[in-house]
Amino acid sequence: MKYFFVVFFLIFTSCTSEENLNLQTNSKYQGTYVGNFNGELSGEISFNVSNTGSLEGGVYYNNVPNSSQSISGYVMIDGKFNATAKSGLNFIGYLYGTTMNGKWTKGNLTGDYEFHKK
Repeated sequence: MKYFFVVFFLIFTSCTSEENLNLQTNSKYQGTYVGNFNGELSGEISFNVSNTGSLEGGVYYNNVPNSSQSISGYVMIDGKFNATAKSGLNFIGYLYGTTMNGKWTKGNLTGDYEFHKK
């Protein structure tokens, strides 16, 4: 019985998910990105992508004085990213070229974003 658990543990831990295959160790997307978002909310966004694809940064609202939030997320090996603030503000898209654009959402609120790599 003891060997059964050892074998089961080895099989379970050796399986690699498709998501793990997309993890990065030296991301070609690393760097600083800045831009704007508009729509039912508006403001500025800036974030850094690390060499492992982790995304950390902040959003700064135009229509709410002294208001900012941190965002975090991940960039997959194909450039697909997802960045979310605790309030539910969510940016989804692909990092490519020098200028990126796409849609953001926060509950029923939506809008567009555009940013570029510094």
